[in-house]
Amino acid sequence: MKKPIRSLLKVLAFGSIMLLTFSTFGQTVVDNPNLDQVPQWYLDQSQNMRQQISQIVTIDDYDNTYIGIDLAEGHISSNPLMPAEFFCAFNINKPHYTMDGLNWVNSSPSWGGSMRGDPVTAYDSLGNLYYENMYGSSIQGCKVVKSTDNGQTWGPSVIAINGNDKNWIACDQTAGPYANYVYTTMTNSGSGKFMRSTDHGETWENTYNASTQSLPGMMVCVGAYQNIQGGAVTIVTNRGNAFASVYTFYRSLDGGATFTLMSAQSFAGYVGSAVNGRNAVQNMRTRPYPFITADNSFGTYRGRLHLVYASNDPPGNGNKPDIWSRFSDDGGTTWSDALRVNTGTSPTESNQWHPATWCDKETGRLYVQWMDTRDTPTNDSALIYATYSDDGGQSFQVNQQVSNEKMKINCNTCGGGGTPRYEGDYNGIVSNSEVSMLTWSDFRWGKFSSFIGYFPDFAMRAYPTTKMIYMSDTIWAVIPGVKLYDNEAIFSATIEDPSSGSFTLEFPNGNSLNAFPDSIPIVVTVDQVPVGEYVMEITAEGPNGTPVHYREAIVDVISDPVAEFTANETTICAGSTIDFTDESVSPQSWLWTFEGGDPGTSVEQNPTGITYANTGTFNVSLEVTNPVGSDLIIKEDFITVNTIPESPTGASLSVCKNLLIPPLEVAGENILWYNNPALTEVIFEGNVFPTGNTLPGVYRYYVTQTIDNCESEAIEISLEIYDTPAVSFAPLDSVCLNTEVFKLENGQPLGGSYFGPGIFDDVLFDAPLAGIGTHILGYRYADENLCTDTAYQNITVNDIPQVNIGNDTSICGNRDITLNATTPNAASYLWTPGDFTTPSITVDSVGIGYNSQEFSVIVTDENTCSGIDAITVTFINCTGIEDIVGLENVSLYPNPNYGTFNFRITSSKSINIDLKVYNALGVIYLEQNKIVINGEYSSRIDLQDIKPGVYFITLQNDEGIFVKKFLVK
Repeated sequence: MKKPIRSLLKVLAFGSIMLLTFSTFGQTVVDNPNLDQVPQWYLDQSQNMRQQISQIVTIDDYDNTYIGIDLAEGHISSNPLMPAEFFCAFNINKPHYTMDGLNWVNSSPSWGGSMRGDPVTAYDSLGNLYYENMYGSSIQGCKVVKSTDNGQTWGPSVIAINGNDKNWIACDQTAGPYANYVYTTMTNSGSGKFMRSTDHGETWENTYNASTQSLPGMMVCVGAYQNIQGGAVTIVTNRGNAFASVYTFYRSLDGGATFTLMSAQSFAGYVGSAVNGRNAVQNMRTRPYPFITADNSFGTYRGRLHLVYASNDPPGNGNKPDIWSRFSDDGGTTWSDALRVNTGTSPTESNQWHPATWCDKETGRLYVQWMDTRDTPTNDSALIYATYSDDGGQSFQVNQQVSNEKMKINCNTCGGGGTPRYEGDYNGIVSNSEVSMLTWSDFRWGKFSSFIGYFPDFAMRAYPTTKMIYMSDTIWAVIPGVKLYDNEAIFSATIEDPSSGSFTLEFPNGNSLNAFPDSIPIVVTVDQVPVGEYVMEITAEGPNGTPVHYREAIVDVISDPVAEFTANETTICAGSTIDFTDESVSPQSWLWTFEGGDPGTSVEQNPTGITYANTGTFNVSLEVTNPVGSDLIIKEDFITVNTIPESPTGASLSVCKNLLIPPLEVAGENILWYNNPALTEVIFEGNVFPTGNTLPGVYRYYVTQTIDNCESEAIEISLEIYDTPAVSFAPLDSVCLNTEVFKLENGQPLGGSYFGPGIFDDVLFDAPLAGIGTHILGYRYADENLCTDTAYQNITVNDIPQVNIGNDTSICGNRDITLNATTPNAASYLWTPGDFTTPSITVDSVGIGYNSQEFSVIVTDENTCSGIDAITVTFINCTGIEDIVGLENVSLYPNPNYGTFNFRITSSKSINIDLKVYNALGVIYLEQNKIVINGEYSSRIDLQDIKPGVYFITLQNDEGIFVKKFLVK
């Protein structure tokens, strides 16, 4: 038999399930606490959501079925004619159906417009399925579509009711006078509207409007009235405020044509905490909906009306809610005391809320499911729990966990917005006389995942999951546990068809169990089937086909074992490891022997990490065994272990950025250069590695050598490129030729040296040494890495003004003399004494007398360079120069001197004079007679061995005498 398609859809973990992510994209969520609509932004973003194929999620042998990512608020119905056919729908328009109670398929009705969610479903007794959904961009009401094949195909949509929030639907599944009537309710802007269809959903009429409906949660159900099947239609409205609901019950005994007020009850209060006008549990919005259902069975409690809701115990804001059940035997006029549905040691210490309920039409069993935090001390995560009552709601069975993994309640990744957060306002439950099926929105993966689960239910396991069979052997179908399941479990099995030969499957002890836990054997017999693995599928189901589960087992058909193996490597280096792979035919057990290896033996099928520390060649053997026999293979000298060579040798280098970057070099064979110590990326092969690096930094390489395919340990070789120092040389001011030697301090960083014209001792500048003109000076600095850089600046040496106001002179005291310092490009003059600023001055003996006076002048040019000259004028009392006719000027320079000086005489005619040099004591040092002066006379006089002091020179003839004083240093 070929493998059923459903096995392709099964998963045992959620890792492979594709999930979708939603966000509000920054939209502002406006939440009206008096409405329970799906947020509009959520509707908009859901239009292109892709539904997922169903997948079974098995944890601890119990199944939940994942049917896709929807938008919460699931409702479910069961075909009363076909107990394994179920249909459910989630927001916004995400319906799913199963024809076998196991494999779920997505459905796609056409509505002819935009839908707004709050899906509800119902079956009539003829097998017609009704699916209702709100419609219109501003919610105008609800449309209904009908299917006669469990949602595989659909008829056209029909407007069933007008309103703006929270609809509900119910069908009369009896054979009574109102058989197959369809009823629906909806909140309609402050009132509750009731509509019915008496022609299988083709048309709808409004027969009643309840003024007591102002909060979401108007419900409808159908029950028996005395001996009339379907004789009572009950609606309940919800009003008051969000934290103090008033449930008002109305009953119709004529198929919804008219209604009578039965009672108004204030049963429910806060559910969790008040947050922004809403009830909230762990930031999940909720509301105490009045869920009603009625007993249509022919049992003891026929006609009983049941009410299930959530409310805090103790009452009050901020306490924790429980699930409560009440019943009425008079159509809702009077009610039983509230009975806590959720059991447990401390129900008031955990949250129980978000219920759904259903009363089975055949058995009268009352089912309830809800969200429950009893398994989480912090109360921030929940599971789905369920229970049932077989005594008309007077007591409930021990609560059972239905969902098989916790969900975080405040799901900030699911996509619901608002505070409290929208995460769906209801779940669903339905039954088929044997078991119920629950549907709920599950947040376990951080999404609005739609899930299905049976209750009561049984766990299932195949043991072993793989079985080697030569001729015949047994696989066990195991029921390791149950959740209130007490009916029969019936087993069947199939196995995929072999290409030749055949399988025979037998249940030697029968194919059913009715006491649990237990197991039954399934004998698999092989007849001429080729060796290989075959998928066997084992199904277990209740008497009516539900619940239904299946498991897979692998039948591994074997023959005589034949040993064979390979290794990932056969030539390695000492200390390396080898992984071995079994390629034997039909092995069941293995015995490996590794000569020279560690460990030396193994019984694993595919041993890994066998270490060979020593060099040489070594044998490997493998003996394989199965129920038929054994086989041994020995591969001699299969493994060769070579020596690991020494690491190559080489040195790291350091170099400055502005120099030629040398290559790195190592000595060794088959050199490989890596860029990381893990040796994962080879970047160069060879002994000399031109790195190509030019930027400053430390470049580390890891270098190995390889000999006989064995690679050595790596050595680290680095290239460090130093950055050059940042050298600056601030501009230099121009200087004058007579500027004194000064220290240069314009270079940064400090500590470098200067070079160029006029530089000595690395830091001193001598302008005369450099000479007049513009010169280039350099500043060179070396840092701690001996990396250098140089900066340059110009310096200009300007000439000084050449000032000449003549040689020292002597004049008679009754005369004056003009001193002229006029110099080209002069900007200013300053004479001393007198502080005169003119180019020339005239001086006489006034204030001086017959004495000598030095006159000096400083001349500053346009470059602010200054030149200076001085002259000493001696005023004498003489018959002097005026008595020597023809004598015009006498000059002696330098004065002072060292006994050697120039002597110059000018005359207007030819004259004869005698010359004499003597000191203040009259000692004569030089005497010359009869000197003829005709216009000009010059002589250099050298007085050898003369001592420092004041001396006089006289010129004399018959006409007069001239005296001039000079100083010998």
